Amino acid sequence: MIALPLALVAALVAFAAFALSTDAHHRRRLGGVPTKTGRRLFRRTAWATLVVCFLLSVAARGWIFGPITWFGLIMLAAGTVFLFLNLAPGGKTR
Repeated sequence: MIALPLALVAALVAFAAFALSTDAHHRRRLGGVPTKTGRRLFRRTAWATLVVCFLLSVAARGWIFGPITWFGLIMLAAGTVFLFLNLAPGGKTR
């Protein structure tokens, strides 16, 4: 039962990492732009957590409904991160 909420958290972390690897979101939330190494780290973290999310979805729902659940979770997470990054007040601004 715990696998599905963990999969959602992993998807949220993945899309937040993808967003923070971009200059605009990184500047707005953390100040400054990410270094080349930082950008690479954010992207690798994002892809790794998407894989973890997929594995947790399959563990929770099996091979028939796991990938379908995974698609739903990543759509929910992408929409949530999009709304948060664009509608919530910014962190550090320059």
